[in-house]
Amino acid sequence: MFLPDIPEFLIWLIYLAPLGSAGVIAVSIFARRTRLANVLPENRAGNIAIVFAVLSWVLGLWTLDMSIGHHGADIGLGEYLWLSIFDLQISFGLGIDGLSAVMIFVVTSIALLVQLYSMGYMEHDPAYSRFFLFMSLFVASMLGLIMASSLLQLFIHWELVGLTSYLLIGFWFDRPSAAAAAKKAFIVTRFGDIGLVLAVTLIWAKTGTFSISEINEMAHVGLISAPILTGFTIGLLAGAAGKSAQFPLHFWLPDAMEGPTPVSSIVHSATMVAAGVYLLARFFPTIEAAPASVSTAIAYVGGFTAIFAASMALVVTDIKRVLAYSTISQLGYMVMAIGLGGYVAAIFHLFTHAFFKSLLFWGAGSVSHATGTFEMPKMGGLRTKMPLTFLTFVIGSLSLSGIFPLAGFWSKDEILLEAWHVDKLLWLVGTIVAFMTALYMFRVIFMTFFGEYKGGDPSGVHHSSEDEAHGNYQGHVTESPPAMGVPMLIGSVAAVILGFAALLHFGEFVEGALPKEMQHFHFHMDSFVLTISTIVALGGIGTAAAIYLANQPSSAVIQDRFPRAHNILRRLYYVNEFAETGVVRMALLNGVARGAEAVDQRVIEPVVNGVGSGTKLLGEALRRTETGQLQSYTSLYMVGVVAVAGGFLVLSGDMLSSIGIDVHAIIDYSFKLLNPKNLIPPK
Repeated sequence: MFLPDIPEFLIWLIYLAPLGSAGVIAVSIFARRTRLANVLPENRAGNIAIVFAVLSWVLGLWTLDMSIGHHGADIGLGEYLWLSIFDLQISFGLGIDGLSAVMIFVVTSIALLVQLYSMGYMEHDPAYSRFFLFMSLFVASMLGLIMASSLLQLFIHWELVGLTSYLLIGFWFDRPSAAAAAKKAFIVTRFGDIGLVLAVTLIWAKTGTFSISEINEMAHVGLISAPILTGFTIGLLAGAAGKSAQFPLHFWLPDAMEGPTPVSSIVHSATMVAAGVYLLARFFPTIEAAPASVSTAIAYVGGFTAIFAASMALVVTDIKRVLAYSTISQLGYMVMAIGLGGYVAAIFHLFTHAFFKSLLFWGAGSVSHATGTFEMPKMGGLRTKMPLTFLTFVIGSLSLSGIFPLAGFWSKDEILLEAWHVDKLLWLVGTIVAFMTALYMFRVIFMTFFGEYKGGDPSGVHHSSEDEAHGNYQGHVTESPPAMGVPMLIGSVAAVILGFAALLHFGEFVEGALPKEMQHFHFHMDSFVLTISTIVALGGIGTAAAIYLANQPSSAVIQDRFPRAHNILRRLYYVNEFAETGVVRMALLNGVARGAEAVDQRVIEPVVNGVGSGTKLLGEALRRTETGQLQSYTSLYMVGVVAVAGGFLVLSGDMLSSIGIDVHAIIDYSFKLLNPKNLIPPK
């Protein structure tokens, strides 16, 4: 700890700074339509966003320093009453501990680098200011999510993250593919959010609190029953599966690559998609207290997603989609680690993955910026034309592949070590994924940077969508501008050195967020697990070199030899067809929607129209009684008085009694007849 404790209002400023950035940019956009256009010109939005991002980053470092001084334990900041209705008391506040401090550092660091990168990438985009407005709102939403002390507060920002990611994915809304991808991402993640809503409702109904620390404490000491814990944690898993693109809600993420590349690097590699993993980690004490079957389910969902997505990355030819499937696979690694009890391993991999995966997305954006395409078969030979991009991309790929001593080596092996001790089958799955990861990443490198340049695709789909928006395609390959190159250099340094945080008690620090009884992590390495993972990673690189560099055998020969397997992978296991045709069109549109339409037309509309018609007829009848003549009103009044008086006389029974009818005797006799005993015929 190098600095005194940061004041609480400055911690709030970490969250408020990007909101302030969004506000200033929004004013600048409005001002361009007024006389202030010269005061706040279009190209200042990036500068504004970066100034506020630097402020958040500096304060985030200070917060991390304070949290290190407290050994990762909860700082214990106060909560503020937000809403009070009868017995319902809702308070919001800041939850700062080792876990949230690390996440604040990750989000603010990546946000700063992405916005710097975006100044070069989005320079000629006509909606330059709108991009930084949406980006600032997204960063604020993500910071609000990870700093929340209340589950309800977390859920509000969870939904704001979904909304802002929708705006960023569909940033080029004039492109049908981008608009469709934004809708798909928003709708698919809603399915997971339904589970999260049910979880939030269930835990509040049974505990009476939204406080995350109180819920974890109650679960840890056994004050919440097993059925409630099961329902709650399964709801958390559903929400995490949506946000973190876990099977079966994984298929929105590759399509989300239709957004600008800076969006992919922050939203779909480092922050939003990591929110699901963060959610599970934040409630790790609750998950551990739940029945063992819950943890097993989480582990196997993650393990299956990891190998499932990695297999699809082997055949995809769009460089950003390869990285998208890689992200799904690595998130599966993290979810698997949570299910195996590897809290530290999951957070450590989230920490390192954020930097080297962002670096890889920046490299993909750099080559597309130069070639006008994301299709790797149209690239090739770029290592001499774009040496900086090539070097940084190789560093990111080596880190992702888990090659010593880069960052991914340390975090990946922590997960494999947890699997080795807990579940050998999942260890085998993780090891196979390590081989596949190295294979598909070096497939990207050999197809993109080696061989002869294929000329790019100035008129291709990807180029027409991005570079027409940029307006800067030059027809020849050049290295990216410094605004894009500097973040790549910084990211490559992070991809090399951040793994050494394992030697600096990273695990003990993030475990400070857990109850004392659960803090048992000590860094160690297993020579067998380490050797096997290194061998399979090098084997993946060698296999990629044999197929895509030496053509021994060539990829075409492999495809011809295994046509059915290749077709299944190329069609992505038909998941999109099943989801879009089977679920959406047949089940929802032709089933639920048409059924709802029939009920609406044959039940609801006749009832509503009948009530309306009856009311209209009654109104017409009553309207005719309004003659405007005082004599008519007086006569109707007297008739009414006589009718009411007569009614009282009849109901009281006096009038009927006067003509010899005993009303009470009739009523008593009626009740005797209705008595079930009197209805039984005599024997």
